[in-house]
Parts: sequence; structure tokens; C-alpha cells
Amino acid sequence: MAVRTDSPQVALLLKAVEQEFGRAIKTPSDFVLVADRVETKTHFHISESTIKRLWKPVLGYGTVSDHTLNVLSAYVGHEHFDAFIANLAGRGLLESELIMGEECVKSEDLVPGDIVSIAWMPDRECELRYLGERKFEAVKCVNSTIQVGDTFFCSNFMRGRKLYVDNLVHGSETFESYGMGTSHGLTRVEVRKK
Repeated sequence: MAVRTDSPQVALLLKAVEQEFGRAIKTPSDFVLVADRVETKTHFHISESTIKRLWKPVLGYGTVSDHTLNVLSAYVGHEHFDAFIANLAGRGLLESELIMGEECVKSEDLVPGDIVSIAWMPDRECELRYLGERKFEAVKCVNSTIQVGDTFFCSNFMRGRKLYVDNLVHGSETFESYGMGTSHGLTRVEVRKK
């Protein structure tokens, strides 16, 4: 049975293969070398074109065969793909969480005119006026791509978390999304009531 190439388990297997290989797999020579190393270690053949299809998903292949997954799992030290998945479950990898008790400002708790002050590394600061219905306007900016007069939509701001906003109107352009504090999160989230 084939598995979708964009499944989280396949993504983790590809990362494990890169760790075993010793670097990111990007170039045509990498595809050849990985195929050779996989065959040398596992005694099973996977073509370089199969490797290329896995690392270059734009080629239009939406699934990967069980055989390929089993061979790659053997390359990274597991008996087969199901054993690789069982090992992941046992390691307790978390990619989601419930967030409670965080320093959080919700747009639903604001009234138009309230000011939200945010900051993020290395030296970015913005003051945002709440306009209502999740919409904010920048009124003061320091070292930020966002400039005075820019607007965007946002539901909440959390200290220590990445901030993604929707429909950023920046000058004469509109961007579907914009991220702030993407490595370390926001360092400040404060509200000054109107």
C-alpha cells in the first residue's frame, strides 16, 4: 500500500535519512550517492530517480511505495517502516500542544482604540492600534518591516510564541501572511487600554 509523500511520517523518515547521510540531500550527485549508500548498507536497490522524487516533490508523485519506505527505514536502522513509526511514537515527539496560562492578548478582549505593544528579536518593536473585528494598525514601529499605517488582522498575541498575521497591507502591497518572532517568539506583549 502506498503512503502519501507529504505525510508527517515520511517527512521524519527523510530527515532521518539525511542525518544518516550526514547532510541535506539536494543535488543530483546527492541522489546518486544516497542511492549507492542505501544499497551498500541494506543490500536493496533504490534508484536515484526514486530518491530525487522523494526530495523534489514538485515532480508530481503523490505517494511512495512500501518497498521504498521499508528500505529507507532499514538504512536508518529499523527493520521496516512500521518499526520506524513505532520508534517515533515511543520517543514522544510533540508537534502540537494545548496552551494555557500564557501571557496572551486576544483581540476579542480589546475595544477599538486600545494599543498593543509587541517586541521581538533582535531589536524590533511595534505599537498597534486595535480598529475592531481583529484588525490592527501600526502607529509606532522601530526596526521593523511593518511601518506606521500598515494594517493586518490577528486573533491573538502570545509572549514567547511566534506571531503570524493575515492580510498585511504594507504600503501599496497586500501580503497574505507575515511572521514575527519566528525563531524565538515575541518578547513583549502589553496592552494599554483606551
